[in-house]
Amino acid sequence: MSTPASPALSLEEARALRAAGEWQALVERGDALAEGDLAAEPELGLHHAVACRRVNQTRRALDLAGRLETEVRRRADARLTIEVVMLIGASLWDSGRVDEAEQRYGEVLALAAAHENDEAAANASNNLGILANVRGRRDLALTYYQRALASYQRQGSARGLAHTHHNLGISYRDLGFDREADDHFRRAVDYAELSDTPDVVAMAELERALLRARGGDPTLATEMARRARDRFEAIGSPVGVADAERVLALARRAEGMDDEAMVLLDRALETARAHDDALLHAEVQRDRGTLLRDRGDAAGGREALTDGMEHFEQIGAAAEAEALRVMISALP
Repeated sequence: MSTPASPALSLEEARALRAAGEWQALVERGDALAEGDLAAEPELGLHHAVACRRVNQTRRALDLAGRLETEVRRRADARLTIEVVMLIGASLWDSGRVDEAEQRYGEVLALAAAHENDEAAANASNNLGILANVRGRRDLALTYYQRALASYQRQGSARGLAHTHHNLGISYRDLGFDREADDHFRRAVDYAELSDTPDVVAMAELERALLRARGGDPTLATEMARRARDRFEAIGSPVGVADAERVLALARRAEGMDDEAMVLLDRALETARAHDDALLHAEVQRDRGTLLRDRGDAAGGREALTDGMEHFEQIGAAAEAEALRVMISALP
């Protein structure tokens, strides 16, 4: 006896799945629709494309969003146009196409101002802050984040506040203010739990694990990184899992377990390559190259560090790229 086919994905169901963060279910339900169905209802197509990005199908999300953009602009739908352009920017960033992402986020800011969309303006400011921080422009990043923070506070958006405190934590960490960074990460977790945003809980917990690994507490770092990895697995984020394993590898190295660390880093690199995540790729290769160098494999270390340097350059992270260039020049 054949199993009855599920009813077609409705707009109401898509909205509910997105609100609940049921990304894999939304991808699968959207995949069952014909392309014409998605084109006929652009919002439905948007929810499907967002879900594709959330499960790290970046190239697919970018392709779907690119096709949607033509239709939403033809309909002169300002709200959907803003969301589609934002998705395109985020997918470009994931792919390491930083200049194009910045252009799209700037376009969102302009559209948001023209249509008095405070939430979209705050979201774009957050994303522009991320780009500025990666490029080493910490003051500009903090300016963008403070602007987003004030807007989310006015809106009462716990989800927005969670994302912004997570981003602020990264900037303060990069500036060397670990205590302030940890405070922002804890606040990010609080707001993320309040708004039922499990991906931010996982990301912020992972950043706190990284601080412990760098601060000389590898045992706690290992425990926290494993917890974050479990969270990423639960929400279906392979890139998140890989990033957690990168941090877990740093903690294992601190405990003298280099073989286990290399297994974790090799696995993380495979995921970064599979999902075209330029930042993760760069960070993993930096850590792999350092480990290979320390084990006496100068050739392997040089190859990994050079690959990491090139990926940092791709996303405009000049300081990180230069640090690897110095390491490479010191190899025998």
